[in-house]
Amino acid sequence: MRWSITKTQATETAGDLLVFPVFQKNDQADLKNLATGTKPADLKKQVSTSGFDAKATGLLPLFSTGTKASWLLLAGLGTAEKVGLDTIRRLAGAVAKQARSMKADRILVAVPEKESLGIDDEAFARAWVEGAEMALFAVGILKTGKKAKELPGSWKLLADATRHKDLRAGVLEGEKFASGCNFARDLVNQPPNLLTPIKMAEEAKAMAKAEGMKCKILNVAQMEKLNMGGILGVGQGSVNPPRLIVLEYKGGKSRKSPTIALVGKGVTFDTGGISLKPGANMDLMKSDMGGAAAVLGAAQIVARLGLDVNLVTVVPTAENMPDGNAVRPADVITMANGKTVEILNTDAEGRLILGDALWYAGKSKPDYIMDAATLTGACVVALGHHFAGLMSNSGELIDSLKQAGGETFERVWHLPLIDEHKDAMKGTWSDLKNLGPREGGAMTAAGFLAHFVDETTQWAHIDIAGPSYSEKATATGPVGGTGFGARLMARAVQILVS
Repeated sequence: MRWSITKTQATETAGDLLVFPVFQKNDQADLKNLATGTKPADLKKQVSTSGFDAKATGLLPLFSTGTKASWLLLAGLGTAEKVGLDTIRRLAGAVAKQARSMKADRILVAVPEKESLGIDDEAFARAWVEGAEMALFAVGILKTGKKAKELPGSWKLLADATRHKDLRAGVLEGEKFASGCNFARDLVNQPPNLLTPIKMAEEAKAMAKAEGMKCKILNVAQMEKLNMGGILGVGQGSVNPPRLIVLEYKGGKSRKSPTIALVGKGVTFDTGGISLKPGANMDLMKSDMGGAAAVLGAAQIVARLGLDVNLVTVVPTAENMPDGNAVRPADVITMANGKTVEILNTDAEGRLILGDALWYAGKSKPDYIMDAATLTGACVVALGHHFAGLMSNSGELIDSLKQAGGETFERVWHLPLIDEHKDAMKGTWSDLKNLGPREGGAMTAAGFLAHFVDETTQWAHIDIAGPSYSEKATATGPVGGTGFGARLMARAVQILVS
């Protein structure tokens, strides 16, 4: 999509579809101050007979007679007091889908006055761009046949010249956030026969090169030298060997610039290993690398924003398969930090690869570490599909991620992480075990990970098992990978360095 901003009057700007966001007042569309080119009485009559009441994301297309656009589109914002950033995103997504269905290529948006919205112009533009670009993310790219033209192709935001600087800043930022989210979605949606650990490493390397980041890929021999028994153990049952992906973005402008590490679980397909999962819905386990996709998407956003930070992104990636060489329940492995772990269930594999990766990330002595993982079904049971679980030893990270979650609508819910959760993961025949009690499974999984993070390092674990994949289309995305976590963590980094 191409985005621009113009000061020309709505009725005097050529386009295929002219969009007017409309508030709801007293359960009716508030049509005051809408310069639609249609006589107020005629407009009121058309709206009253249509049933359009400006409820949030409600739409009403009207044939245009008094403008240089072919069609008008009244787009419901809902009541003014309830409009938030995600209202804007969802409305933009609905408008984008409507425009595509109408085969409209040139879209004009009359930007509401910021006083009426209660949202500044930069935030409005960022949310609008995110919503539109995320909503039209393409799925089914592996289908054969002639590809349809991508519509809409261009968007113009119409506003007074005094507002252009802020709107332009929001557009540029929105494009970067949406791109990182969609990059993560594309990774999650790829089939596991195409996105193997080696292929994921190649995708990460290509992205890093495009964004000016350094990239290092550790193979099996290199991980053996580091005694990474977690990553190697999980991956040893597959013909597709594991990899450790390390990206470095050196954006720090001074010695005081913080170093932040992002770590993401990258199990490209999870059968459960010897502790085999049920066959029903196992196809969804291609998404078990949603955490890896999220941190790679976040890294792309951070690089494109040019943030004043040194970012290290670490992705352990493996395929968990049940062949004759796979690890067994009761096997004991040795992790990179020297701790021994008894594997009680081979389907609790994510914490094993994350343990090695967290230790590796800690080598750079970061000021903060954030990890993201589709780690536990227990977190889905606790929080459903609309929140990620947040466990942390840092009040600063908790506050930053909560704020970022509210602004991006990638919401987190703070769960406790205490010494009892860590102690629950201590083993009988080894230092640790990879499975704790059923109760509080999301917290004990985090407790296991805590054994691989220096206690003096501020660290947050984000369990995205619930919101990382959607089996239903939403206002801002189709079926499949949601990219959850990419915008969340990038915005958290932005907050931490501001």
